[in-house]
Amino acid sequence: MSESIGKGNLKNGFLVFGWMISIFCCQVALAQESDKDYTARFTQAEQMAQSATKEGADKAIELWKGMLKDYPNDLAVSNNLAATLMKEKKYAEAQNYLESALNADPKIAIIMANLNDIYAYQAQLAYQSVFKPSEINYPKGKWVALTSETVKTPEKAQLEKAKKDMQRVLNRVENWRVAWSSKDVKSYLSFYDDSYHSDKFTNHKDWAKNRENSLKRPKYIKIHLNDVKVVPLANHTFQVSFVQNYDSNRFKDSVKKYLVWQEVGKSWKIIQEKVVYD
Repeated sequence: MSESIGKGNLKNGFLVFGWMISIFCCQVALAQESDKDYTARFTQAEQMAQSATKEGADKAIELWKGMLKDYPNDLAVSNNLAATLMKEKKYAEAQNYLESALNADPKIAIIMANLNDIYAYQAQLAYQSVFKPSEINYPKGKWVALTSETVKTPEKAQLEKAKKDMQRVLNRVENWRVAWSSKDVKSYLSFYDDSYHSDKFTNHKDWAKNRENSLKRPKYIKIHLNDVKVVPLANHTFQVSFVQNYDSNRFKDSVKKYLVWQEVGKSWKIIQEKVVYD
């Protein structure tokens, strides 16, 4: 049975949510200070969350969820509930609460879009040093309107599409890993664009033949990916980086790898692959 991407790596596919954890340190400032019941419940949940026991975490989650019903628009409660769930490795549930909190406020959605543009710009600079030079898309900040009614729908739609594309790319990475681990040559090669070849080869056909031999020779192959991160480089193009641990009866190694995925037709294909040895 092949090993899968670790659950902890879900954080790297949704980089835009990382900043929200900082709210955990200033949650009381966001609370309704005049509401004594709110403050008491918040403090109790915080104490339970920091108790370092499963019982405490479960109680904290129960308290946060109860508060969220009474204060559905409170970002601190939503974030602290998600942070507690993350500590319990309930990443999918935590993601749902964070996304709901973001979607509830159009202004925050725009802030996140701006932050994501910065991440993309930084990734493009890193991309330039690893792969062939390409045109850099400089970040263009979006203004937050005075009223939510003036927020343009296309911006929301673009953000939603980017999130969905990011998840599709992550799914493709996992399927690529499974195909490699299963020594399924046909499936493995199908993840690469028809024009792709490494620097050691001058065409796709020769490269593919070499990869076929590499997959067939070992008796078994195990691939495990850690620290998976995905960032947009341009429209229809994402960079995925991770630490790749390879294990077979022939040899073992651990390398940092970069894959650049591009939407080709109705699928996502690898157009660049780079291995970085420590």
